[in-house]
Amino acid sequence: MLNLFSTTSDESGFRLQYMEVFNWGTFTDRIFRIQPKGNNSLLTGANASGKSTFIDALLTLLVPAKKDRFYNQSSGVDKKGDRTEETYVLGNYAHIQRDGDLGTLTKSLRDKNTFSIILAHFNNLDGKKITLFQVRWFSGDELKRSFGIAKVPLNIEEDFSHFDQKGNWKKTLDKKYNSNSTKKKIEFMDGPIAYAERMADLFGMKST
Repeated sequence: MLNLFSTTSDESGFRLQYMEVFNWGTFTDRIFRIQPKGNNSLLTGANASGKSTFIDALLTLLVPAKKDRFYNQSSGVDKKGDRTEETYVLGNYAHIQRDGDLGTLTKSLRDKNTFSIILAHFNNLDGKKITLFQVRWFSGDELKRSFGIAKVPLNIEEDFSHFDQKGNWKKTLDKKYNSNSTKKKIEFMDGPIAYAERMADLFGMKST
């Protein structure tokens, strides 16, 4: 059984080396990165500085089934549903009461022409490397998602700057990492089930 605290390479689990987000919540228009380098870390900051937003991005990468997520857990908020994948992609940040109306107006940093990328890279003492990444964009009013796993380090600036809604970005990454390799270094999944199964297999997680 894998254990993050074991110092034996064949028993130790994977540790987070770095994580990046682009257009996720209030992290907008540029790439934001944290870099624990496999160390136990404490994420600190003022209220509303984005701590929960970053943790929710990691939760999204590791828990792909929406029904199993509870966003914004660290804030102690009991009400579920205030934060969703859609609100994070759009960058919703406030609800304004409209004059003479009982309804509210949601303020957002981005519109539905945007796209969002979250990515995290892990390795273990055996030198195995795994990068999880997810891309989200809108087609009309529908939020589209693409999931991927790579056995090499990826970063948003170098590997996703060519994103397009037609899917050519996948072909570019496939050519870059798989064309000269006998084994696939990068895999794409359009659904969360295949993504979760592959992730569990590569991380050595027990199936429940």
